Amino acid sequence: MTGTVSHMGTVVRVTAGHVFVKIHDGADKCGGCSVRFMCKTSGDDGDLIEVPVKKDAVFSPGDTVRLTISDNKQYSATLIALVLPCVALALGVVLAGMAGLDEGLCALSGLALTSLYFALLYMIRRRVAGKFTWNIDRLQV
Repeated sequence: MTGTVSHMGTVVRVTAGHVFVKIHDGADKCGGCSVRFMCKTSGDDGDLIEVPVKKDAVFSPGDTVRLTISDNKQYSATLIALVLPCVALALGVVLAGMAGLDEGLCALSGLALTSLYFALLYMIRRRVAGKFTWNIDRLQV
């Protein structure tokens, strides 16, 4: 069974398709979290998380909720954000070196391939972001 990243919070605001949750635990520990990019914060509310929900979901301001995401999704996010860009950089350098280019062009090739990776990731960002959403459960108080 996989572990989860979990936060307790209170619903602050509800809009069509989104719930904004103020988390009560762990907001000070987000600096080392590999999935903190998922916590779409706005303004000075560093611990306010925007959670997409289905249109038929019913949440009200003041509801106590638990936000969770599986470790597998956390590891996948780390792979996409950190590991694959490093692989693209190294691959670009190695391929340019095998082609006989000098060191400067090898470095430039690595950067170009990494830039191409991020451009592709930007083009499919909505599809990727859809795979890394929080699960939200209302708690009985």
